Amino acid sequence: MTGPVDVSALEVDDEDWLGQADWIVGGQAARAARKQGIYAGYVLVLFAAVYGFPLVQALFRTSDRIWLREQLASAGGVLVLAGSVAAILGAGLWAGRFRGPVVPPLPWIDLVVTAPVDRALAVRRWWRFAVVATVFVGAVVGLVLGSGLAFAEVTGVAAIAVATLAGAALGVLGARLWLWGQVRSWPGADRGVSVLWRVPDALRALHAESLRAHSANTSTLAGSALTGNLRTARLAFARPVRRGRTARLRAGRPIRVLVRRDVLGLRRQPATVLAGAGLSTIGALVLVWGLTQPAAPAVALGVGMLPLYLGFGAWAEGLRLQADNVGTPSLIGVAAVPEAVAHLVVPAVLTSGVLGGAAGLAALTTGLPPVALGVLAAVVPSVALLCGGHLLAAFRGAPPTVSGPQGVVLWYLRPGLVVVVLGGVTSYALRGGHGVGSVTATLAICLVVAWGLATVRRLTHLHRAFGAT
Repeated sequence: MTGPVDVSALEVDDEDWLGQADWIVGGQAARAARKQGIYAGYVLVLFAAVYGFPLVQALFRTSDRIWLREQLASAGGVLVLAGSVAAILGAGLWAGRFRGPVVPPLPWIDLVVTAPVDRALAVRRWWRFAVVATVFVGAVVGLVLGSGLAFAEVTGVAAIAVATLAGAALGVLGARLWLWGQVRSWPGADRGVSVLWRVPDALRALHAESLRAHSANTSTLAGSALTGNLRTARLAFARPVRRGRTARLRAGRPIRVLVRRDVLGLRRQPATVLAGAGLSTIGALVLVWGLTQPAAPAVALGVGMLPLYLGFGAWAEGLRLQADNVGTPSLIGVAAVPEAVAHLVVPAVLTSGVLGGAAGLAALTTGLPPVALGVLAAVVPSVALLCGGHLLAAFRGAPPTVSGPQGVVLWYLRPGLVVVVLGGVTSYALRGGHGVGSVTATLAICLVVAWGLATVRRLTHLHRAFGAT
C-alpha cells in the first residue's frame, strides 16, 4: 500500500485547470462569444464600406481642397485633433469606473476568479476581447478617414496607412486607459500609472467585488437600454454627493426655487458642470468656425450641434428628474409645463454664455464685428432648439413595444437627430443669408419647442390617468 499523498506537494497547471473550468462553467459560451464578435466586426466593416467611406469622401470632396489642407496643417487643426484624442481617452478612463473592459459573468467570478489561481490568467480572455475590439474599431475608423482624405485628393495615399495605424494605436492606448479606470474603481495598492504597461499586474489588481459590481452594471445597462428605463441606469451610476452638503435651498416663489434647486444640484456635482462646459465649448467653437468660414463644409454646422446638445443635457439634470417622477403631485404648486420650463433656465443661460463667448472670440480673431453679430443671431434659435430637443428626450416615455432593435435605437436617437439636422440647416441658412430658409427653419424650431411642451403634457396626463386606474 502506498502512503498518504502530500497535498501541498501537488502541482496544478493553471492553464489546464482553467480549460476544464471553462468547459464546466461556461460550456460553449466562449465559442459563441467569438462568433458574436466576428459578426459584429463584419457588420462594422459593412457599414463603414457602404455608408462611412462614401459619406466621408463626399464631405471632403465638397470642400475646398486647398483650404481644407491648410486647416488640417494649421495650429488650430492640430489643437482640435489633440483635443478630440484627449476627449476619447478621457471618456475611456471615465467609463472604466463603472464598466471596465474585463467583465466576466458572475458564475465565473464566483467559482473561478476567487479560486487559488493566477487572476491574470483567469480574466485574460475578456481583456483580449476588449483589446481586439478597440483596436479593430480604431483601425476601421482611421481607415475610413484616411481613405476619404486620400480619395478626395486632400492628402496623399500614405494617409490611409498612417490613419489606420494611428487608429489602431489609439485603440490600444484607449483599452489600457479603460483598464486603468477599472483598476482605480476599487481601493488597492497597485493603482498607479505604471499599470498601463504592466497589463498582467493590472489584471491581478482587479478585485473580485469590483468585478461583481462591473458585471452587475453591465446587466443594468443592458436592461435599461432594452426596456427604455434610463432612470435605473442613472440611479445605479450616480455618484454620492460629497460637495456642497452644507448649502441649503432658500425659500421663495416656486419658479425661483426650482431654478435655485438646479443651481444647487450643479454646485454639488462639479464634474457634471465641467463635462457640460467642455462639451459645450467644443460645440460652440465648431459652430462658430462653421459660421465664420465660408469654405467650411455645411455638415460642420450640424456636427457642432451634437456636443452642444450633450453639454446642454449635462446641465439639465433637473429636467430629467422631473421626467422620472412625472405624474406625481407637485408639492410646490406648479404645473408640469411651467416646471419643465423652469428647469430649462439654468442650462439655457449657461449655453447662451458659452455661445456668446465664442462669438466674442470670433470678433477678436477675425476683427469683423458683423461676424460676431451673425454668430449672436444664431444663439437664440440654437438655444431654443436645444430646449425643445431636451424636452423631447426627457419626456419621451417608454420605447414602442412593436418595433425591433432598430426601432428602439431610432427612438433613442430621435431627439438628438432633430437637433443636429435642424440646427445645421438653420445655421447654414443664417450663414448664407437665405431669408426664406432662415424664416422656415425658425418656424420649424418653434414647432419643435411646441412638440416638446406637448410631450410634457401628454406624458403627465398618461401617468396620472394610469395611476387613477
